[in-house]
Amino acid sequence: MSEPYDPLSAFHVGDISVSETGVRATQELCAQFADHRGLIELPALAVLFDHCGGIPFHRVHDDPAAATLQARLSMSTHGRARVGETLTATAEVAMHDDSWGSTSVEIRGGDGRCCMGAARNVRVGRALTGDSPSTKLGVAPPTCAADHGVALPAPIPGSVSGRQVIDEIANKMREPGPLATLLNGRVEILDAATERDSGIRFRSATDPWMGNMFGTMHGGVIATIVGQASSYAGHLHAGAGQGYSIGDMSIGFYRSPAVDGSEVVVEVVPIKTGRRISSFEATMMSYDDVLLSRATVDVLYS
Repeated sequence: MSEPYDPLSAFHVGDISVSETGVRATQELCAQFADHRGLIELPALAVLFDHCGGIPFHRVHDDPAAATLQARLSMSTHGRARVGETLTATAEVAMHDDSWGSTSVEIRGGDGRCCMGAARNVRVGRALTGDSPSTKLGVAPPTCAADHGVALPAPIPGSVSGRQVIDEIANKMREPGPLATLLNGRVEILDAATERDSGIRFRSATDPWMGNMFGTMHGGVIATIVGQASSYAGHLHAGAGQGYSIGDMSIGFYRSPAVDGSEVVVEVVPIKTGRRISSFEATMMSYDDVLLSRATVDVLYS
């Protein structure tokens, strides 16, 4: 797999173009963005969603001395993108004042279905240490030729329960999937008094390519890590042969960690588990116990 140098190159985001109040960009989906089942899930789209969600508000107020950040992302999916597909994202400011903005975001594949939602933007006075969000206009995304040597995971036998799958990943008997490998991630099971209350701990070692224009972790990468941890939690509560997908994720960003090799830790616990839908709370902490992010995630079972 080629070495990423920023979140956009890592997730093959490019072809960014802007209008007066909106933005358009594409993402090429490769095997390296697949999960442990070999599927593309919501976490793989989070960098595209977050990045496009920030550009329109940044351009509306157009003040080089004041950058913008996303305070919250709300994402909903319908259908699933596929490995090898090119996605197109569009975003535009829905409402704003000098301090806050709300941006609507849509990501669509060839069949017109994929992901939509909103980003809550906030204007800040922090100095930039890197490129602003719109400096890579028109740059083509990296291609997916030969999937960079990344092979999709073998199919999971229908006789194996979700608990067994996650236990095998935690004990390094099964690969965690290409996306988790990209995130330098490892999985642990959080056992509780009953299996119904069990959760997931996901540790991710930060890397400089994960950084944003301030030199701390890009919000889309935070959402990817939190989403991947939540996907494992969803599978933990799935029956043998049962499919699942992340239907909704709402994530708030409280502080962005350094990308200096230290770990961030996500703990995911069930709020309510059911046969068709389960809801989880995911909390990201720094290695020194600073709260970084919190999300609620709905997992849909089929």
